[in-house]
Amino acid sequence: MIDRNEKPDLSWIANYRTDTPNFGLERMEAMLAHRGNPHKQLSVIHIAGTNGKGSTIATLRELLQLRGLRVGTFTSPYIVSYNEQIAINGQAISNQKLNQLLQIYKDLFVHQGHHSTFKGVTEFEIITALAYDYFAQEEVDVAIIEVGMGGLLDSTNVCQPDLTAISTIGLDHMALLGSTLGEIAEQKAGIIKTSIPIVTGKIDREALEVIQRVATSKQAPTYSYGQSYQVDWLGSEEAGEVFSLENEWRESSIYQTSLLGSYQTDNAALAIEICDLYCQQKGLPLLTKEEIDRGLLTVAWPARMEKILEQPLIFLDGAHNPHALSPLLASFQEHFASKDEKILFTCIRTKALDEMLQLFAQADVSVTLTSFADERAVSEEEMKRQAFQTGLTYQPWKQYVDSYLQSAHKDQEVLLITGSLYFLAQVRAYILTKKEEIDGSVKN
Repeated sequence: MIDRNEKPDLSWIANYRTDTPNFGLERMEAMLAHRGNPHKQLSVIHIAGTNGKGSTIATLRELLQLRGLRVGTFTSPYIVSYNEQIAINGQAISNQKLNQLLQIYKDLFVHQGHHSTFKGVTEFEIITALAYDYFAQEEVDVAIIEVGMGGLLDSTNVCQPDLTAISTIGLDHMALLGSTLGEIAEQKAGIIKTSIPIVTGKIDREALEVIQRVATSKQAPTYSYGQSYQVDWLGSEEAGEVFSLENEWRESSIYQTSLLGSYQTDNAALAIEICDLYCQQKGLPLLTKEEIDRGLLTVAWPARMEKILEQPLIFLDGAHNPHALSPLLASFQEHFASKDEKILFTCIRTKALDEMLQLFAQADVSVTLTSFADERAVSEEEMKRQAFQTGLTYQPWKQYVDSYLQSAHKDQEVLLITGSLYFLAQVRAYILTKKEEIDGSVKN
């Protein structure tokens, strides 16, 4: 739990937010050098990918904890609190410790800010450096670090990992990473280090060939989905997805993950492969089948097909590009074919809005467009225009949620709210507050 007596002072770091980051590692290396290079003191598992990174990391953390390891995780963006981006064994950094580290970096900028290497620094660079610093101070056994964007020039890529992994490759951030799967894969393959093993998830051949070429050039052993480990989705249960897995250390066995969506079996399998490889690398005993079963069923990850309310039934999912939205829609429709399926959607300006609207047009669901208060969001005017052009409806999201909570057809309906993790951070807090108000009025 985060301590409530002291709140994090984010006013300083918030000033470094930018929608047009200047990629490069020079500023990171300069900051960390002033702090004694904490990133070089850590055992790191570095994970890139268009989608699936967060779920893979959440699963991997649970598995490694079962091996008795103290596991640091750095993920972004946050859903519930700023602190959750930096955590050890699932416990977010305390407000007190976060404030202490923020003050250290603020002082560093005051004394060194005139130096050219600090010009144009971003909020993400600062929080990344702070995460490496925190994990080194706390002497974690392993730090799982999520790439922010791309890989090659991402601020996290200053680390010297023991393992690297790429979950998926899809078309996203194309203005910065490239317009083809191959170009995007080239950027993500930038995390591959000489002689350091790389594990890949379910990746299209065009992108996988790029990754394998880079790995070969760096003599990095490659462990690929469908080659080094075999995964088969066996179906959905109310409590999660069922799948089989086989790799060089494990005979084919059936597992179940607590996360909904058939694609979550790929993320779970990737996490198991990474865990097995890491244990082999460090001379640790492999987890037993029973331990993996226990670990998979304890995984929780906010805003990834998260059931936020049971009555009425509401799910939140952070799908924010066509590559993530397509399987999400398929899984949503499969799980809830017997219900009246509704979707509330919005996104930020840098996303492929037209392509995602095309996916909705092909799906037999009721879609309402909305907007939210964030400088990165597609404007209300644009979302209204898109609704008019596509024959969809537009409604302010709070108004929509309030109406849905009072629906007279709660048993027949299911609502999925999706399109942006930044949006879901606002929605999640609002719905939980409303739920407390409703529960309180019922008790009274």
